[in-house]
Amino acid sequence: MDDLAGRLGANVRFLRHSHGLSLAQLAARSGVAKSTLGQIEAGSTNPTLSTIHSLAVALSVEVKQLIDAVEPAAETVIVRAGEGSDISGETSVAQHMRTALVGPSVVEFHRVTLEAGTHETSPSHGSGSLEHVLVTRGSVVLGPAEDAVTAHVGDYVSYPGDRPHRFEALGAEPAEYWIVATFPRRLGE
Repeated sequence: MDDLAGRLGANVRFLRHSHGLSLAQLAARSGVAKSTLGQIEAGSTNPTLSTIHSLAVALSVEVKQLIDAVEPAAETVIVRAGEGSDISGETSVAQHMRTALVGPSVVEFHRVTLEAGTHETSPSHGSGSLEHVLVTRGSVVLGPAEDAVTAHVGDYVSYPGDRPHRFEALGAEPAEYWIVATFPRRLGE
């Protein structure tokens, strides 16, 4: 088996399984015959660039991700304070610290400081999304409007992100918290 063909086959199989697809489902999405997919996953064929591109589109990845060797994950990732992307709102200072693909899900990490006595509303992030919040300073009312709760330093709160939700800093000091948001990665996105 050719090393490149073997890598391609292993990557296609891993991504197909990550998306919970059968060979028949991937064949239908990509337009690549089921028998050809079986040969690709076995590393026993050298598909055309057009076929590889069709698979990449169907699996929502770049062609490069299908043919590159999978690198082992770094043991440690560090994003220093102030290095995240600015996603501040009108009354908050917020940074998007990292996005990671975890199996078929996308995970985002946000650090937020909400000014004392202010509030913000976040729109729905779509079906299947979740937010996990850890309060590191002050107190904050958070969650879907109809189910908002008050959380204090050290409290963890999780709720569906599929409807508008709010954050309100209580007291005389700003509230600080981390949000870990998870989103199902839909094919085609």
